[in-house]
Amino acid sequence: MDHLLRDTLELSRIGRIVNPPEDVSFKEIVKDALDQISGEMGSIEKNIEISVEDSISKSKKEKIVHVDRERIVEVLTNLVSNSIRYMGDQPRPKIDIGYRKDAFFVRDNGIGIPPDQHEKVFDLFYKMDEKSEGDGIGLSIVKQIVEVHGGRIWIESEGKEGEGSTFYFTLPEKPEE
Repeated sequence: MDHLLRDTLELSRIGRIVNPPEDVSFKEIVKDALDQISGEMGSIEKNIEISVEDSISKSKKEKIVHVDRERIVEVLTNLVSNSIRYMGDQPRPKIDIGYRKDAFFVRDNGIGIPPDQHEKVFDLFYKMDEKSEGDGIGLSIVKQIVEVHGGRIWIESEGKEGEGSTFYFTLPEKPEE
């Protein structure tokens, strides 16, 4: 109950209490998020491969975003944690973080999300499976953080086990000087 109340309060604060936006490399945001998740990874029996796509890790021109760094780390942490949580019985679990065209993404090969659920999963307290972990707040928080930054978030998934889901999101890039 305490966790639920904290998450609900956090959701209500998004858009009102924010750190000043700063220009930060998306690589640094990914590193911070993966550092936070490393403890969670250690407690999971699945041997999950997490890779950062070449579009971010080896890019000659770094993607610099103009964001509240803490909040965007929270977005990535939540998306990767959900990918871990909903991996299913995948024999070769994999999560990719990258950038394509004009959007960042987190892609997994887990259980997937049926197309008729793509918008619903962002609703407050919505859970595809009532027996699953979590309280149904995480993706609502993610969506609000992305939208407060002037971005948008969407899902591509057929909802088939092993084909997984890809969460795409946009963020404001460093203003041109």
